[in-house]
Amino acid sequence: MHDRTIECDVMRPIHHILRQRSIMTRVLICIAPICSGIAAADQRATLVHIDDSRFELIREVENVIGHLVPRQAGYVATRIEGPIDAIHVEVGDEVVKGQKIATIDAEILRIRMALRDARVSEAKANLAIRRSELSRVRQEKNRLQKLKSSAATSLAQYDDAVQRELTASARQKEAKVRVTIAQSELQLAAINLRYAIVNAPYDGVIAERLAETGEYVKQGQRLLRMVSYRQLELEANVSYNQAIALVPNTPVPFRIEGGALHHATVRAVVPEENSRTRTRRVRFTLDPDTPYSNLAANQSVILTLPVGPPQEAVTVHKDALVHKGGKILVYVVRDNKALPRPVTLGISSGSRIAITQGLQANEAVIIRGNERITPGRAVKIATPNS
Repeated sequence: MHDRTIECDVMRPIHHILRQRSIMTRVLICIAPICSGIAAADQRATLVHIDDSRFELIREVENVIGHLVPRQAGYVATRIEGPIDAIHVEVGDEVVKGQKIATIDAEILRIRMALRDARVSEAKANLAIRRSELSRVRQEKNRLQKLKSSAATSLAQYDDAVQRELTASARQKEAKVRVTIAQSELQLAAINLRYAIVNAPYDGVIAERLAETGEYVKQGQRLLRMVSYRQLELEANVSYNQAIALVPNTPVPFRIEGGALHHATVRAVVPEENSRTRTRRVRFTLDPDTPYSNLAANQSVILTLPVGPPQEAVTVHKDALVHKGGKILVYVVRDNKALPRPVTLGISSGSRIAITQGLQANEAVIIRGNERITPGRAVKIATPNS
């Protein structure tokens, strides 16, 4: 009995060890398929999207902030002096060309016009008198001319008649000039009376009122400020390198803040450089067929302008670039494997960037899925719809 007890005490640890080994064996048998699946997954090809490098003309572009400027804007001034009878518009009112926007008191002008009209009548009456005098003197001269060969008329009498005719003729010319002067003064009075009504010089919006009813204004004094919102252009201050690339009719994309992309064309490069900023002003014409909305003078826009002349280069999509270890790489797909290529970058334009070294045209370059890829990794090229 004592020996059997000793045998049980000795065999108990051995049975425990065997039981643990059996459990571990079962666990290894269970996880073996999982480990083999992980290993198989490591060998599975990575799905990537590619875009071929291509040889093309590329021009570097740069975003420049510009603003909308009205082709017509300025102050409306009075052409005559006098008290303001009425201002017919308020700030923000839309007006059309020829619309009455202010009136100057014209009572004195109407009296002046009546006076000028009377002086015209007076000058015409005086002209009629001078014509009658000339006719009478001329008849007398002709009569004496017929009688100068007879003893009844002396040569001195005839000479006096000739002088009287010359004097009467000069007085008639003077009367004609006075009629012309009186008529011109009447026309000026009529113009001033017409100027008593101030009309809008073009279609636009009243931006500011500078005078009020009852004020006495001098000739040329500003009454209102107008802005034409229907004839807007773009203006931007650009550097010399950008200005030389902008010839008339060059299309330029621009974006209004928070809006869609539009296009304008270069109208003119102003041949004047700002000595402080070293920039030149460029004017762009908006597309007349585009239905713009809520545009305003001095509104900011972002223009994408070319910099310098176009260049021929191998280009790739910017998404192909990978930064690793201080180098710039692209992954090229060859034999269904991703091969890294160190590249040297050139100019960029939009979503494309030039490659000056390290890549040739018509190579399949990974543009999506290249963030976590490793050199030599097997890849699967995705279809366009995947």
